[in-house]
Amino acid sequence: MNSKMLLPAAALFFVVASGLGALPPREGQADDTSEQIRPLTLEVFGGFTPIRPVDLNLLADYYNAYPLFFYSAQYNYLHDAYGSRFTYSASRSGDDRLKGIRSGFPCGLRLRYALSRSFSLWLGLEYLKQNRLSGTSIRYQIDDRSYGLIQTDPQEVTAVYPDFFLGVSAWIPQIGARLAEPLGKNWQLGGSLGAGPLLARCRSVVETGYRYQYVNGYWSESHYLLEMKGKGVGWALELNAELRRRLTRRWSLFLAAGYAWRRAGTIEGEGHNQSLALDSNAVQDLVENNWSGRWQKQTALVQRFWGEFSQAYYGNYFNDSEAAENFVLDLSAWQLKAGVAWGF
Repeated sequence: MNSKMLLPAAALFFVVASGLGALPPREGQADDTSEQIRPLTLEVFGGFTPIRPVDLNLLADYYNAYPLFFYSAQYNYLHDAYGSRFTYSASRSGDDRLKGIRSGFPCGLRLRYALSRSFSLWLGLEYLKQNRLSGTSIRYQIDDRSYGLIQTDPQEVTAVYPDFFLGVSAWIPQIGARLAEPLGKNWQLGGSLGAGPLLARCRSVVETGYRYQYVNGYWSESHYLLEMKGKGVGWALELNAELRRRLTRRWSLFLAAGYAWRRAGTIEGEGHNQSLALDSNAVQDLVENNWSGRWQKQTALVQRFWGEFSQAYYGNYFNDSEAAENFVLDLSAWQLKAGVAWGF
């Protein structure tokens, strides 16, 4: 569901529920809502959360910055230096940029046991998943008549990122408590607190392709595939405010809003890469590797005559001797949930 439509839909949901729940009992029939406490309640819910796993999104930032520095920034520098003797044009196709994960849709269920009319304990299981697939391509056409700083610059360069994938999922078993107070006959206002382990998985897949076409007809290409999988265990804690509308003796609807802290500090898993180089002289070179390791991040620093490239990225292939920081899968964010409950 579109996040912009979630609040209006939830509001309409409760307006309709209010009308349904306000139907008066028929003559001679007892009011459905006046009954004893039902000790067990099963709740099913779904929702929206604007998660932004910063470390996982680093790879999108890295490959978005790469062609802008190594090609656009270089050609801008040369144009400034040589004016009309060095010009270029760039055209992009596909997405305007590689996409990171920006949201998620939690769903789950809870079994709640009432100790009194206002206080209850619950066990729950929540599932959160989001995948993001994007792709982009930039084509540079160069007209170099400077006869100066560089003489081997290609006439055309194409940087392609056809399938860039980021995915994350998590199972979150929880135990918690709920406190509620009545607001009139059929409404309740309350809050709940839950905590439990976070069983998380993440995956990234990057495909890159670079093609260089020269004036003399020679061309070369390089293709690269990098896939990394990871899993880890962390902790989850959530605090929600809740508004509940009772419809009948057994059924009710609820809306909950709050903050969820979800964090896994150690991610480990398998990795695979494949690189292929070829050119117009029929030269080919294919290399493949597999490994397993801990996900870490570091910063790439590259100096060129037109500037400095500094961009953080991550991998699970770094050596122990390399200076790397710990990768953290952080799925913490505000959240909004709506659901239905059945008492028995």
